[in-house]
Amino acid sequence: MRAVALAAAIAATAAPALASAAPISGYRGEQENATHVTIGWNSAPTLELAYGRTIPTERFVRRLDLELGLTLPFFLVTAFDSFRLEPAARAMLLQHGGWGLAGRLGLPVHTGDNQTFQFASVGVHTGLAGGYFHRVGFIALEVEHTAILSTYIAASDRARATYEGIRDGFYAPTGGYLDASLAFGLSIGSSLELGLRAGYRSTHGLEPPPLVPFRAELGLSYAFGTSAAARPRASAAAPPRASAAAPPRAFKR
Repeated sequence: MRAVALAAAIAATAAPALASAAPISGYRGEQENATHVTIGWNSAPTLELAYGRTIPTERFVRRLDLELGLTLPFFLVTAFDSFRLEPAARAMLLQHGGWGLAGRLGLPVHTGDNQTFQFASVGVHTGLAGGYFHRVGFIALEVEHTAILSTYIAASDRARATYEGIRDGFYAPTGGYLDASLAFGLSIGSSLELGLRAGYRSTHGLEPPPLVPFRAELGLSYAFGTSAAARPRASAAAPPRASAAAPPRAFKR
């Protein structure tokens, strides 16, 4: 019976199909704050709202971006009984000229409610994006993996009648997703950026997930605030600053 209950938990987790996704933008830009709005098909029609804060650093990476994203199912009317909340950190790991490799780590929390189950799952979302990043735009190949670590299931009377012996509680890891996508970005002025992502989604067993395995997203980012670029270190060979002392006396013969 535990195997039946675990299968029900897997089905409940996959039903809303709110898999993890990252804001399309966020790889570059110097302003310390950014907001992101993304709509598209990400295993299901979704709407994602995100906020990012850039922290300049001088060790390991040039800058660190902290993000908080909220994803909602987006049909004719947005529903709030199922959502995904994901805090994440992103950093440019390697960069040479315009070429770079960015890494991302997120901890998504996904909740859902339907006529059969109420559930909440916790996972880990990792990703790498390599490509060319320029002030006027970027193009990058992204590879992302989302692993669901644990899911809490609260079954309804209908579920108890269907799955004999099912109990409320935490269940073992219940799957995940593997994504490969191509992302584009185009700057509009100094604050706006338009992004496009298209790719393919499979399970981490390299089998297509239910519904449509393709993803396509359109996003808009707005950056604001002061520059978050790391300040250059002072050079030891820099000439001394001019003193404000009184001018030198005239030379006497």
